[in-house]
This record gives sequence, structure tokens and C-alpha cells, in this order.
Amino acid sequence: MPSKLSTDLAPCGILGHTVSMSDTVEALARRYHAELLRILRARLPNAQDADDLAQEAYTRLLRYEGRIEPDQLRPVLFRIASNLMTDHWRWMRLRQAGTQLPIEELEFDSEEPSHDRHVDAEQQLRRLEQVVLGMPEKRRLVFLLSRIEGLSNAEIATRCGISIKTVEKHLAIALAECRKQVGQPDAGSP
Repeated sequence: MPSKLSTDLAPCGILGHTVSMSDTVEALARRYHAELLRILRARLPNAQDADDLAQEAYTRLLRYEGRIEPDQLRPVLFRIASNLMTDHWRWMRLRQAGTQLPIEELEFDSEEPSHDRHVDAEQQLRRLEQVVLGMPEKRRLVFLLSRIEGLSNAEIATRCGISIKTVEKHLAIALAECRKQVGQPDAGSP
């Protein structure tokens, strides 16, 4: 009487029925078939798909026989099965992509900020402009040279005829004022 494994494998073309398998791969199939099917069936909604992928995994494993050590066949078998599952899911997504949905059910992500976000940003920008215009002249100049012109502290110090420490002091005060008046939390960056 044939074993359960040989009857499970026979319809799939395993154990010499359709695919000519070597003794090594056949022994590997006998030993790990149940584990392989359990993993495939746990990740696939259809048991027949799991059986088909197992058969294909054994077929592809035959390509490696003689090129790798027999003790490496098991990890290769499970890697092949994993890759086949990935391909299967990719194919299913493509197939489902062909399914048409009513336009009302589609959600579109936009890179554009919402109208509310635009309004909030404009209000913040106006508040920031008022804060900067209200700063003492030297602090305002240091702030604008740093944040708008992108000059380094040393370049600002040279241009304004003040020390780097004074530039740092003006920037720290200017940033603190901006955060306080515009409502931005202190991000810890100057």
C-alpha cells in the first residue's frame, strides 16, 4: 500500500511519476513535503495553489542538484518556494489590478497640501514676517543673512563687523522669538 506522502506527491508529478527525480531530491521531498505544504497552505488562500507551488519548487530544485551540496538542498527548496510565493502574490495583485472599481471608490493621494494647510501656512508666514520685522535691526540682519542668504556664522560676523559669539547670540534670540510668536515647538535646532 502506498504511503500518504507518495499519494500526495504522485498527482503532482513527484516521486518519478512525471518528473524524473534523483534519489537525493526524492528523499528530501519525502522528508520535508509536509512542512513545505504546511507553510505554503498557511500563506496561500487556495490549497491547490499551495500544491502547485510545491510541485514547481521540486521541479526547480532539480536544476541545483549536483551543483550544490546535498545538505544545502533543503534551504534552497524553501527559498525557491518563498520566491514562488512572492511571484504568485505579485501575479495575483496584477490580475486584481485589472478589476475595475467605480471611480467613487478610488482614493487618490496628492502631493499637494490641502486648502486648510495652505491657509495655515500663509497665516504662519504672515506672523513670522511680523516677528522678523519687529526685531532690532542687527538681530534681523543676522537672522536674514543666516536663514535667507544661507551664510555661515563666520561670514555673518565678518559682514556685520561683530564676533561669532554675538552672531550666535542674535540667532538664538531671533529663533526663540520666532518659535514663541509663530507657535512652532522648539525642535532643538538653531
